[in-house]
Amino acid sequence: MAHHFSVHTGNGYMRMLEQYKAIHGQLGTVRFLPNHAAGSGVVYDIKPEYGQGTLQMYLLQANVMLLIYDFVLTDEMVTAFDLDDDYFELEYCIDGSMHIHERQAGEARFAANELSVSLSQAVSGNIRRSAGQAYRGVSITGSRAALPAYFGSAGIGIWNETIERMDARERAEYYLGAQASPEIASAFLQIYHCRLPVLTRALFYESKVSEILSAIVSLEIERVSDYVAISLSPHEYRQIKRIPRLLMESPEECPTLSSLSDQLGIALKRLTKGFKMLYGDTIFSYHRKQTLQQASSLLLGTDRSVSEIAYEVGYSNPSNFGVAFKKHFGMTPMQYRETSILHKR
Repeated sequence: MAHHFSVHTGNGYMRMLEQYKAIHGQLGTVRFLPNHAAGSGVVYDIKPEYGQGTLQMYLLQANVMLLIYDFVLTDEMVTAFDLDDDYFELEYCIDGSMHIHERQAGEARFAANELSVSLSQAVSGNIRRSAGQAYRGVSITGSRAALPAYFGSAGIGIWNETIERMDARERAEYYLGAQASPEIASAFLQIYHCRLPVLTRALFYESKVSEILSAIVSLEIERVSDYVAISLSPHEYRQIKRIPRLLMESPEECPTLSSLSDQLGIALKRLTKGFKMLYGDTIFSYHRKQTLQQASSLLLGTDRSVSEIAYEVGYSNPSNFGVAFKKHFGMTPMQYRETSILHKR
């Protein structure tokens, strides 16, 4: 059995928000947060007949909708979409997966640590969530008219001159799910783990939306400006995109550059230059930031010891992990856990 829903912008963005609310209302029971009338948020507790978990919804400035997913559904859920080019969305998957199909971009499995950025065009297709598949993630949705509010004095031009000018293949890759940088993943995880008082939570979320947009733009500026671009073949492009996930799959046995070159079938020089062009960093510097970001999430979201977390992210010596963590975050792992305003209590 599958549950089918649909959203469209045929009657405008605000009507689309009402469609989302209706879907959420069918899936879950509304639980207002304290002082919700002051513009905080609403929690939908998933009804037993649909699954279990929660879906949080916040309306931020410029009517931007922030959704925080943490649920597993009993049956398959298919959401068809038909959205005009005024629609804008970012989504980050923390854990789990879903299937995306879009008429022009194609289809893909959207999975952990992947970021999706909406195309600068009308989109139509569907999103399929499998039965029994847990999903944790964060979605930021708005009309394109909302974007300038989050760029401050920099102005919307910086987005138009970078992301909007990507070629069609790169935009499609971004839409179907690209590996998020450690900086972008960190901002999304802070949204997900936020435990600030409800009255100040929306302000925090708005600051993180600006931070995420800034980070996306900055990475693109670095990619095209600071490094000499090389022309990658479609095969090289796909293979290099696999590197972050390959390294995270076996953090305790990090391969050498030569072995990566052999495994992926790309000349070493093109491998390193291509990675730096796509990610704005060297392979192992990027990987180190990813592992430390994963560790920070485990410190906030679990009660595991620092030693256990160190081993899980690939450090054989907890002392070396502590030194690397302090250098990256400016405090020890225990200080991060104990003083973070985002730590689950």
